[in-house]
Amino acid sequence: MKPVCRVDSAARRLLRSRGIRVRRFSSFVCFTVVGFWSLTIVGCQTTTGQKAGGLFTSATTPVVNAVRNLWNRDGDDLDSSALAQGSRFSEEGRKKVQQTKQLFDSGNYAAAAKQYRKLAKKYKGTSAGEEAQFRVAESWYALGRYPAAQDGYDLLFVDYPSTRFVQSATKRLYQIAQEWLDLADPVHRSRIRTVSAVEVEYEHPNDVPPVPTAPSLRYRILPNFGDRTRPMFDTQGRALKALKGIWLNDPTGPLADDALFATASYYLRREDYVEADRYFNILRDEYPDSPHIKDAFLLGSHVRLMSYQGPSYDGTSLEGAGELTAQSLKMFPDSPERAQLRKDLQKIHLLKAQRIWNRIQYYEKKNNSDRAVGLTCMQLMNQFPNTKFADMAQDKLSTLDRNELKVLPGFDEILESLSPRQLPGERSDPMVKSVGATADETIGRDQF
Repeated sequence: MKPVCRVDSAARRLLRSRGIRVRRFSSFVCFTVVGFWSLTIVGCQTTTGQKAGGLFTSATTPVVNAVRNLWNRDGDDLDSSALAQGSRFSEEGRKKVQQTKQLFDSGNYAAAAKQYRKLAKKYKGTSAGEEAQFRVAESWYALGRYPAAQDGYDLLFVDYPSTRFVQSATKRLYQIAQEWLDLADPVHRSRIRTVSAVEVEYEHPNDVPPVPTAPSLRYRILPNFGDRTRPMFDTQGRALKALKGIWLNDPTGPLADDALFATASYYLRREDYVEADRYFNILRDEYPDSPHIKDAFLLGSHVRLMSYQGPSYDGTSLEGAGELTAQSLKMFPDSPERAQLRKDLQKIHLLKAQRIWNRIQYYEKKNNSDRAVGLTCMQLMNQFPNTKFADMAQDKLSTLDRNELKVLPGFDEILESLSPRQLPGERSDPMVKSVGATADETIGRDQF
């Protein structure tokens, strides 16, 4: 005989009211029916605090309430709107936040941080929870626990993207980043200037920290056990993360361009020119009115040129460096760096010629026809006539078969313009055989 159970009396009355006669069910049927109706009732509730009318209005069995509470256990109350939550918690939460502030004002920062953390969790999503989360970070900052403070400010931006404490939080993050970068790089503060209208105060503004001796500062993979003002690992990386949080969470704020410039300058000092170029480029594109714009162009053209890896690699950075350098000369005619910019333009001109010469050597190694090599030599001579690479291309052209080159457009004009050096097709001169020297051997870096 199958096990049976009696359906809950309220559920049985509900089914009977709909014309369904119920007396006894098997256990499987009993739980299936009750579970179906419970989940259906939960799914038919509105999200504005009003119950759906009609068929499911009168269902209030304990099973339904239990399933509904389980459904809403994570905090997303489907029966309440955001406005209802604010009215429910804000008054009580604000009162407790004010009471906790007395602990903070009295200097008991540890107890205040503990209490604020509880309030931030309890009243999450409300104005009281927002203030409590900000005060948690402020308490850790007052204690000198900068890693915990940074985590608190980051959590504030995650939970409250439009927080009213955005300017205060970004100011703290900037201070934390500067303190950590000063420890890792003692000359950092003297080289990076803050140009925003927000005054950033330091604990000891005139003191330059000594050269870092802590192994965790010199080797970022080593843990830090002795200094609680710094993170356990990678102090410089956490400082860069704090700077990134400023211009990501407050892109129109007064410290956004300062954070970008400090990040780009850090990578420039570390000779990571690709990353430095990326941040200088963001600064130029997003903040054209920044006081840092002149440095973004002058230093940006330099790091883009330095990020060029050679003729065998992509030449996009070289082309960009030429454009930036030309723009810098036009935009800043009174800059003391004009002489260096002109030298950079000459260097870029030679590097472009070197790329074409490298292509000629590549065609030779691949045993391409004399026609392909000759056409590239003509291109090099036309575009860069006053360079050593043009002379090398002319010598190379003289070693090729003249009958192969006659079909090339403009070859006769090239022939007429050649100096009375060896003409194409004459291979007897042994001096021409040494032309296959690499460009790096021909032009040293001191000639740029």
